[in-house]
Amino acid sequence: MPEAAPITPPQIRAARALLDWSQEQLAEKAGLSLSTVRDYEKERRGGEIGGLKIICRALENEGVVFLSSENDLGPGVRLTGRRPNVLRWPVKLGRWGELMIPVEWRGREYAVLVPQDVLDDFGRFRETREDSEYVRMFEERRAAILDAAAVVIDAGRVSADRRVSLTHADFPDSEFR
Repeated sequence: MPEAAPITPPQIRAARALLDWSQEQLAEKAGLSLSTVRDYEKERRGGEIGGLKIICRALENEGVVFLSSENDLGPGVRLTGRRPNVLRWPVKLGRWGELMIPVEWRGREYAVLVPQDVLDDFGRFRETREDSEYVRMFEERRAAILDAAAVVIDAGRVSADRRVSLTHADFPDSEFR
């Protein structure tokens, strides 16, 4: 079995940046102290101490892949392609009442549309809310919405202008409980 390439402090910092995590969030996810994370990132601890493996596992669980040096290229990080990448923050379309999320999936750009009634059910809203509350609902249900979008796109349910309309049927019933 080949030996794993060492993970560098800049790779840890870059991985956090890809996930938009603070040092505190990484420490919490890894079950380590904040000082341990800071020490690794500031090159105060060597890679042989067990905390580094725990840090790497926490990042890998969120889809980070550590890349080793190759030829003239240094080490790096990237995300696995398990779900679409959000290109811009979602906006609520007033006329249709849908939340529109521009995403990239498998090298193409799509507009994922989530109808207001689906968002109302996510939030258990009984009446129309401010647009900001619907955008906040995306924050809370981001993984479920993006996972559903990936399934719909892969199934070919995409309009000619690359719009992807999600419905209640695209989400497990547990999402609305």
